[in-house]
Amino acid sequence: MPNRRLKEIIILSAVLLFCVGWLIDIMLKNVVPEDVGDGIMHFFISNASWQHPELFLHHWGKPLFILLSSPFSQFGFNGLVLFNILVFVTTCIIGFKFLQQRKAPIYIQVLLPLILLKAHDVANTILGGLTEPLFNLSLILALFLLNNKKYAWFALVVSTMPFLRSEGQLPVILALLILVYERQYKYIPLLTVAFIIYGISGIFVYNDFMWYFNESPYAMNNGIYGHGTWDHYLLSYKNYIGNPGLYIFLLAIPAFIYMLIKKIQIDWSNWIFSYGVFFGILIAHSYFWATGQNGSLGLTRIATQGVPLFLVMNLSILGKVPLSEKIFCKAVFIIFSLAIVNAILTNKYYPKEIAALDQQILNTADFLKNQDLGARKVYYHFPLLSFAYGENPFKDNNRLIYYTFSNLENDLRTTLKPGDLIVRDSHFGPVEMALPMEKINKHPSLRIVKEFLSTNQIVDERNETEGVIILEYQPNNKLNKYNPSISTIAIDSLLKIPENQEFTGINCFFPTTNQDLKVTVTLTADQDGFALVYDHDNGASYSLMDLKAGQVFEGTFLYFGDGNTKIYVWNPRKLKGAIHLKKISCAKPINVSL
Repeated sequence: MPNRRLKEIIILSAVLLFCVGWLIDIMLKNVVPEDVGDGIMHFFISNASWQHPELFLHHWGKPLFILLSSPFSQFGFNGLVLFNILVFVTTCIIGFKFLQQRKAPIYIQVLLPLILLKAHDVANTILGGLTEPLFNLSLILALFLLNNKKYAWFALVVSTMPFLRSEGQLPVILALLILVYERQYKYIPLLTVAFIIYGISGIFVYNDFMWYFNESPYAMNNGIYGHGTWDHYLLSYKNYIGNPGLYIFLLAIPAFIYMLIKKIQIDWSNWIFSYGVFFGILIAHSYFWATGQNGSLGLTRIATQGVPLFLVMNLSILGKVPLSEKIFCKAVFIIFSLAIVNAILTNKYYPKEIAALDQQILNTADFLKNQDLGARKVYYHFPLLSFAYGENPFKDNNRLIYYTFSNLENDLRTTLKPGDLIVRDSHFGPVEMALPMEKINKHPSLRIVKEFLSTNQIVDERNETEGVIILEYQPNNKLNKYNPSISTIAIDSLLKIPENQEFTGINCFFPTTNQDLKVTVTLTADQDGFALVYDHDNGASYSLMDLKAGQVFEGTFLYFGDGNTKIYVWNPRKLKGAIHLKKISCAKPINVSL
């Protein structure tokens, strides 16, 4: 028996070492952080908390995450990633302990970390410095304590969860029901311990004991990101649990039925806590996204919360079936594990490939570093910009100011000074920064003085060119010399699409030049079935926009003078039709030294 146990420890250690080695390797290979938005902001808050202790109660930053991660974030972003890797390892070790107590075979236990990393959203939260991994650790620790009837510690751990994730309110409710079900009434008050401690702390920072609710950044009527479909999270299961996780769940269903038939003891409290958290979060966020509430963006990484809990319960159920001891089943599970290892090593997501917009943000940061800005400030909203520039917006004496223009006129009049710059990107700019292009184009005191454009076209209701523009605020209108010269190439031209012709180019309408141009195309199609395609350098950058019958489409593209750019109408069904080219105009990208 001791030799068998030693072998199991060696096998589990080897699997964890593989996972840790892979995560560290990807961390070192990534040129930019895995999550260039929220992940960087969590790092900024955690990193600055030692200089500004009030940040330990930053609601959006998650107070307990900030407290535990702050020593690691002092060593830079990779320090925060290493913290998450340690959290992941601890989660797996506790999961192993739980499975061992449930007498799950070793070849079932090893699947836990492998399936988790195969779901790329789980790996993304670890490598992105996000808060989900620590929340998952607290959940699996709570399950382990519940399984061992440590109700006092179970209640204490659950009480901290709202300060790790806002979804942590759900486990508190489930824990209350479980303690009532188990008739452990005396431990119910312990569910409020963390709230009381943080409430008292909030009196000193916010002068408000109830700050957790009153300072919440999540409003139910917040629908700035629009909405999606009810089945969004179900259809996106590959992102947060993956096919291997789904297979385990499907196998666990008949295994659970077998346990019921054979009257094998079922610990209903464990089952309710595990499945309640996972499906509760899934249902809640499906509702938020479908109804456009609570600031939901439909991010599938949200659904990783509870996945380790859900997975470990399913694996423990499989371990209860006698069939799992058969040699054939052992061989199947081993082959399954090796297949997952191969899938992790050959995945298409890592190392992170720099997105076109991320590269333009890096170019913008390099540009700003080389400018003599004097006393001028730079207002921005993309966290990657200050990260690349080398500033933390939560620290003091910054040149770059993280900002949202909630009232543009008032902000220009009271906050910005003449000559200050605004870095507006096509991702955060229209919504979070509150600077849609139509507002910029109409304002006489804002002029574009520099552009960093990618070769991608954003396919949404705005249809703007992906990239970054630098604006200078000059209330005296001194920037007119920076206005680009725009020339109209074609107006009201009819482009006939012959029957059986799949591709029809519109490059012939553009001027012959060796200069790079911004080309804006405004058109309508007479029927469905056509698409406008942008192709630069034979697929190096490619965008496809479906054209709807009678709907006006307007898109701006970066047209390179080297002749490697093609814009054409794709007719996959080889229909006969026509495209009304309402207007085509072009302008040189602005490149003015500051």
